[in-house]
Amino acid sequence: MSNGILDIDTASRLKGFHFRTRSSVRGQKSGIHKSLYKGVSPDFMEYKEYNRGDELKQVDWRLYGRHDRLYVKKYEDEVNLSWCIMLDKSASMDYGDEGSNKLSFSKKLSATLAYLLLRQGDSVGLSCYSELESDIIPPRSGNSSIMPIVEKLENVVSEGNTALRKPLLEALEVYKSSATFAIVSDFLMEPREIRESLQLLRASRKDVTLFHVLHPDETDFGFEGSVEFQDMESDAKVIVDTRSIRHTYMKRVREFKEELRSMCHEFECRYVFTASDVSVEEPLIDIADK
Repeated sequence: MSNGILDIDTASRLKGFHFRTRSSVRGQKSGIHKSLYKGVSPDFMEYKEYNRGDELKQVDWRLYGRHDRLYVKKYEDEVNLSWCIMLDKSASMDYGDEGSNKLSFSKKLSATLAYLLLRQGDSVGLSCYSELESDIIPPRSGNSSIMPIVEKLENVVSEGNTALRKPLLEALEVYKSSATFAIVSDFLMEPREIRESLQLLRASRKDVTLFHVLHPDETDFGFEGSVEFQDMESDAKVIVDTRSIRHTYMKRVREFKEELRSMCHEFECRYVFTASDVSVEEPLIDIADK
């Protein structure tokens, strides 16, 4: 299924990897993510004095023998996590031919990430969004939960302008408890809106990963001669001499990528840049660990 929307070949190669949060989270049951709650887990944290109501099985009797006082072990629980995968379906995402189309690549990236997260026991939901609307699937766990996500992604078509803050607010209404957000977009919007969105997510205590997807034409600018360009969202057209603007254009693209990376560093988010003509394994391996 490497040519389908769910890249099983990549998923098989990454089956020994885990996708974890950076910070402590609240969860429902035992999993691979560190919890804010203290409970029964292999990861010992510290001792506390025994209080009435504490479980006797957590008493360290050897310590009692040395100090003649009761102490209880505290642990750092590991829990399952909810993920919200947000896919930008704005018109600009439909740039590129078969094999390099940004939206097709982002669909495959989203579907494969969802599959891997479900396999490790997490809950996964999906938001396909543009300025026009957000279509949200609430988080669910279990391997069978991949089918609604895949079906939704298969039917996504590009439309509308790029937006982020409003779709995020709608997603946060669904993901009120702890969750990690993975946002897949070309982020062709005003940097101010990106900054406001990251501020909103951090204020909501969400872990965030940005997958910044651009077509090689957008980074390498491999055009020659006089070319007419059309904005895919506004339909505005402009004819330019590619040689005269190449240096300035590529400088602006590098500055934009660096600005986005810097914002992610400021708000403690993960930033992953990827071209749309590579295997989805490349950006996924950037956020995985053994």
